[in-house]
Amino acid sequence: MPQSLTDATKDLIAERIDKPTWIDRIRARTAYLFMPKQRPDAEGHRRMMCPAEANGTQCPLKAYTLGRGIHLPLIDPEPGPAGPTACCKQCTITIPPETGATLWQPLQNGSETWQRVYFRLRNSIEGMNGYAKEALRERLEEPGTRRIRGIAAQTILLAFQLAHANRRKLTAWADADALNATAPIAALPSAASPSPWAPGPPRATTPGRKRPSPTSESAHTSIAR
Repeated sequence: MPQSLTDATKDLIAERIDKPTWIDRIRARTAYLFMPKQRPDAEGHRRMMCPAEANGTQCPLKAYTLGRGIHLPLIDPEPGPAGPTACCKQCTITIPPETGATLWQPLQNGSETWQRVYFRLRNSIEGMNGYAKEALRERLEEPGTRRIRGIAAQTILLAFQLAHANRRKLTAWADADALNATAPIAALPSAASPSPWAPGPPRATTPGRKRPSPTSESAHTSIAR
C-alpha cells in the first residue's frame, strides 16, 4: 500500500491534508484489504485472500492478476531475504484468531460506515458525560462529592453516581413519554371477526333519542379502553 495511504490519519492530525483528502485516502485503502475466502471455523481460524486474489489490485508476483484494468492499482512488493511471503505464493492463507486481535475492529477505521457509527456513539457518550457533570445534580467531575480515600472506594461511589444519573435520565424519558402518550393502537381484526366499524346496515335507534356521532362514540371507546 502506498505510504500516503498508510499515513493518511497521521497526515490529517499533523494538518498536512484536509478532511476530504483524508476521506479519499481512507476509501482508497479498501482495495488493499485482505478478504475472507470462507467463514471462520469453530476455533476462529479463517482462510483469507490477498488483495490481488480478491480482484482488488494487480500483483506482478501473480501474473494472472495483471491486465485486469487500469482502475486496479498495481502492487509493488518489497523484496526480502526470505523471498516472497506465503500470501504471495499461494491463493489463500489461514489467519488464526489471535493475529491482530488487539487492533482488530469489525468496521474499517475511517470508512464511511465507521464514521457514521463512531460519531453517533461518541456524541452519545459526550452527552452523557455532560449530563452526569451537572453542577446541581451528580457533579461527577468534582472530587468533593466523594470524600473518601482509596481507589476501590472511589470507584464504588462513582458507580453509584453514574447509576443515579442513568436513573434520572430514564425517569425523565418515562415522564416525557407518559405526557405525550396516545391511546394504544388496537390489533388489526382477523378475517374471522369482522370489524365493528365495517360498513353495514344502520342500527335501529330508539325514537326520540339522538344517535351519537362517530366522533363522540370513538372518543368514548378510547376512554373505556
